[in-house]
Amino acid sequence: MKRALLLLAVICLACSCAGAETVLVQDGRATASIVIPRDAGATVRFAAEELARYFEAISGTAVPIVVEGERVAGVPVHVGPTQVARAAFPAELGNRPEGLFMRVDGERVIVCGGSDRGTLFAVYRFLEEGLGCRWLAPDVEYMPQQRTIRIGDLDLATTPAFDMRTFVARREGSPAWGVKLGMNGFYTKADAELTGNSYYLPEEVPGCHAYSRIMPAEQYFEAHPEWFPLIKGERQPGVLHGRQLCVTAPGLADEFARNVIGLFDEDPGLQTVSISPNDGRGWCECDACTALDEKLCGGRSTKQGLGGERPFRGDRVFWFANEVAKRVADVHPGKKLLVLAYINYAKPPDTIRPAPNVVPWLCHYAPADYSRPISDPTSEPNAQFNDLLQRWAKSAPRLLFYSYVSKSMWWRLPRPVTRTFAADINYLHSLGIRRYYCQSSLSDWPLDGPLYYVIAKLLWNSSADPDAIAADWIRHMFGPTAKPMAEFYRLVEHSIRRSGQSFSDNPPRHVPGLYDFADLERALAKLDEAAAVADTDEVKERIERVADTFGYGYHMVRCIEAAARLREEPTRAVMREVLEEGEKALAISRNRDAARFLDSIRMTDELGVIAKGFGEAMELGGRRCWNSDETGPGDGRAGWATLAIETPDTTRPVRLEIDTWGASALSSIVVNTGGQGKGYADGGIWTPVRPEKSLSGEEKWETLVFIITPEVMAPGKKVQTIGFGGADSQIWMANVRVQPATE
Repeated sequence: MKRALLLLAVICLACSCAGAETVLVQDGRATASIVIPRDAGATVRFAAEELARYFEAISGTAVPIVVEGERVAGVPVHVGPTQVARAAFPAELGNRPEGLFMRVDGERVIVCGGSDRGTLFAVYRFLEEGLGCRWLAPDVEYMPQQRTIRIGDLDLATTPAFDMRTFVARREGSPAWGVKLGMNGFYTKADAELTGNSYYLPEEVPGCHAYSRIMPAEQYFEAHPEWFPLIKGERQPGVLHGRQLCVTAPGLADEFARNVIGLFDEDPGLQTVSISPNDGRGWCECDACTALDEKLCGGRSTKQGLGGERPFRGDRVFWFANEVAKRVADVHPGKKLLVLAYINYAKPPDTIRPAPNVVPWLCHYAPADYSRPISDPTSEPNAQFNDLLQRWAKSAPRLLFYSYVSKSMWWRLPRPVTRTFAADINYLHSLGIRRYYCQSSLSDWPLDGPLYYVIAKLLWNSSADPDAIAADWIRHMFGPTAKPMAEFYRLVEHSIRRSGQSFSDNPPRHVPGLYDFADLERALAKLDEAAAVADTDEVKERIERVADTFGYGYHMVRCIEAAARLREEPTRAVMREVLEEGEKALAISRNRDAARFLDSIRMTDELGVIAKGFGEAMELGGRRCWNSDETGPGDGRAGWATLAIETPDTTRPVRLEIDTWGASALSSIVVNTGGQGKGYADGGIWTPVRPEKSLSGEEKWETLVFIITPEVMAPGKKVQTIGFGGADSQIWMANVRVQPATE
């Protein structure tokens, strides 16, 4: 009998321990107090306020915040490095800055981090793991509703897998979402105090491309033209999208570094500044810069980046970065300078090694294949990229990986990449890479929500199960409709596996044949199924947002597929299909690049020639027309438009007639005689041809006639490329006709 009673007591004790819970709110009455250190800074105070705010949002009950040493009512919930927290985690606090440390043992709750920022992360993790909160998108969160808040015993100590975990987060709501998911940059200076001084970029240099922002031409070109690139024998002012600096010019590195030092002087909390080249090319061709290339890398070329073989600029870029970096380090030794490794400077330099305060910022772009993981050897583009990635990992493991999470050039089409990005994060971690940057505005969760969530979670724990993470997101986002929505996302993800086709950043080139339409159509059916069983307006609205985004993408994919057939089958029926599918897509959501593509199809239909780079259609003088400046009239940015005209016999002249608005700035066209597709700066030959009669300058429609002679044509090419304007010149045209010229 005694033995039976003893056994019963042991069982009861075990059950009691297994089911032990700490009650923080009981039936709408607070039974706990939040305790913060006496010397708590702004971030720790904000963390405590956030915890109190969520306690109240969940239960409807306010939980008080007190300073350590004051009277505590109920269970103490220690937030930040209180004396109790320091005693509980003596070795961790201060040694693991972003570590999260939590303990719940029935008598007290401890939620703290190895730094103020770590404490903020810890509070959100406590709310997530202990209370079931979820932060699903910048404008969508899940909170359980319960008048009693209780939590079981918990003992957790964790540190992030990646030291730098960044999204572009300048949109309203994005910084708050990023912090809740444990991202530590890039925010803004305004967010710094309440995020424990997470990484941010200065307002003066808010992005990655930096030469023109640090050395603006409007400030320096007149007095120092020698600091700007010599191209085709002429010094040209630098611009954000197209021209660089003369990095060997005397005094340039001093002034450049002085400006960077000034940014750090003005803002002691600033930790990083990009000192990367401008976007595009436009490299200086002066004797000194050319000699530097020859000295450092033998003046070699590379196929990295778009446009075929080009001069390699990696050593030049990092040589100049080091020149700036050593000047900055003398004044601000702890600050970091970010330098892109991109297009024709993506490969590691041959002889230059980045200085200790220089962080290479490697872009996963050109070549890139997003249908497969980087480490997949069956993909030729990824095999090329993986080679340079491994070389970078050995020579500069502190690099920051630049990931195109939301690829703007993919026109917001379905982009099934969750599994590949998850594999890539795990692979990067295995290479010793600990910094990860996501190019994403976080504005499009209906398209990429599971991807955003999976990436944020894997950057903290790279060995976590991405399928389980995505399933958790779907369950909390869609509630009772989670099953059909999970199948929807699975089908979209699977839609490109059947084809086995690669894709990167060019929908007209990569979409045809990429998707399995049976999968896409089944995905549409799953959206209808989910909508039919949605039980709240909130869930219905979320499904509608996904359906709209996907519906746009589905019709745009069909439009691009039909446009590919149009090249092989130029019939009115196929043309109608292209336009109908495109108009269905744009009626749902108007993507600028997709709209231009459809306009180019309309323009081709109306003109009879292929047109690229024109702005959206408009009306002048009662006629539908297009402007050659795709970036927008009067914006000061260069636009470049082309026509492709058929020339089956390049030994005979062609008569080109263009209906042009008389007030256009068109005195000549240029024919791409040599170096097909290359700009002037990269060796392209563009020969000007003047019209038989110039425009009047009056606001009326006129016809310009050009005779394209064999001497100016690209020899043997069945299609000639004709260029218009550039540098914000305004040219409107309504119709083009091509016919043999009378000899």
